[in-house]
Amino acid sequence: MMRIGRYTLPNAAVDIIFATLGFLLAFLVAGAFDLAEMWQDFAEDHEAWEVDEIPIAVMLLTVSFGWFAWRRWYEFKAEARRRKEMNAQLEEELRRRKEIEEGLVKAQMRAETADRAKTQFLANMSHELRTPLNATIGFAELMEREVHGPIGVEAYKDYITDIRASGRHLLGIINDILDLTKIEAGKLDLKEEEFTLEEISEPAIRLVTPLAREYDIALPSAPLPGSLGLCGDPRLVTQILTNLLSNAVRFSRAGGSVRLYSQIDLAGRCVLSVTDDGIGMTAEEIELAMQPFGQVDSVFARKRGGTGLGLPLVKALTELHDGEVQVESAPDRGTTVSVVFPAARSRGNAAVTAPAKAAS
Repeated sequence: MMRIGRYTLPNAAVDIIFATLGFLLAFLVAGAFDLAEMWQDFAEDHEAWEVDEIPIAVMLLTVSFGWFAWRRWYEFKAEARRRKEMNAQLEEELRRRKEIEEGLVKAQMRAETADRAKTQFLANMSHELRTPLNATIGFAELMEREVHGPIGVEAYKDYITDIRASGRHLLGIINDILDLTKIEAGKLDLKEEEFTLEEISEPAIRLVTPLAREYDIALPSAPLPGSLGLCGDPRLVTQILTNLLSNAVRFSRAGGSVRLYSQIDLAGRCVLSVTDDGIGMTAEEIELAMQPFGQVDSVFARKRGGTGLGLPLVKALTELHDGEVQVESAPDRGTTVSVVFPAARSRGNAAVTAPAKAAS
């Protein structure tokens, strides 16, 4: 395309214009120098040629066509140079992108290798971390009960109680971390059997009762009904309920209550729900709480502690049973966390009951 002033002409039009101008220019030059007479003199010197057979128009057309051919050749060379430059730039861009891609792949491989090494290390350290802690807790309990004789100094009894409580707290954190890393490493196998919800809810409530008393929170007074059951790992399902109950207690205000529901929904799935009337969460805070070590920034979280592994571990253990976790919450309106197990793992008759909602 060629631009003339504010008009843009296609190359074909430009070629026609220049060919016409060339034709006229050749015609004018022929008239100025009397080329016809010169050609006639040339033809007389070469008797094989006759002027009538090669008219002046042929010469003029030849000049015009020569201009057209030269212009086409010039444009072809310019286009070839432009394409060559574009190809070089494209090759350079492809090379640069390939280097970036290779760098990203290597960085991802290094990160995955480091993550696998960390997970493998923690999974293998299970025995080394738990054994000394269990020994510390066990000896503290023996000294607290004065099995081999009186301690003598009353203050030492308080110290021993603190040692035992701190050891149990630390052991709980380590167990959560190790269980999560085992799941990530694919080393946590289910020991499946059939059990009732009563069998797993009773120890869960018992384990959380001391924490509920400390924070003045009311827990369910009775376990879940024995008419409903599951097929799975009873220890891990007990841990799921324990984590849900302890989370509810930690984020409830003094004098509040935590409720535990169970049902078989219309799809035949077993649903366990824990509801509290605590501080609640926004949608963004729910997303944060579901991430490992993600803690909601609140007075309760800072005051009552926690590692941020409760809900992530519940989610991982539930998914290990092919289930899902559902969270309903609103600020100052409490939280309901429901664990839904698939129908294939559920035992019991379907119950048409409304799912537990957050307390208002």
